[in-house]
Amino acid sequence: MEKAKNVLIIDDNQDYVLAMKTFLTKRGFSVLTAPDGESGIRLISKEVPDIVLLDVMMESLYSGFDVCKFMRNDPGLKDIPIIGISGLKDELGIKYDQDRDSEYFSPDAFFDKPVDKEALLKTMNDLLG
Repeated sequence: MEKAKNVLIIDDNQDYVLAMKTFLTKRGFSVLTAPDGESGIRLISKEVPDIVLLDVMMESLYSGFDVCKFMRNDPGLKDIPIIGISGLKDELGIKYDQDRDSEYFSPDAFFDKPVDKEALLKTMNDLLG
């Protein structure tokens, strides 16, 4: 039997985290969570997850931008897939554009909130091979 893939969800919206954790656990993933970028970086370094679901904007010292940059600059973490997730489009009307914005934020995939969970699951499975 294949070992469950480890997912780390880094998001300061605990209702969203609980919903995603429940959804992914029911689909066979092992889920870790962090409420902010700083604790997310500690968990990434300690647990080395298979994939990270990363909120872009968090009200903490380290945003998703910082976490992504940290991972991409660390030789041991740079190949872990990152899926960026944000409510910026809904809240502020700002849409992420990978061609334009990859200089400061370079996830492997990106979803706007509210997230289409089935599309997210497909993307996760594609990235995990």
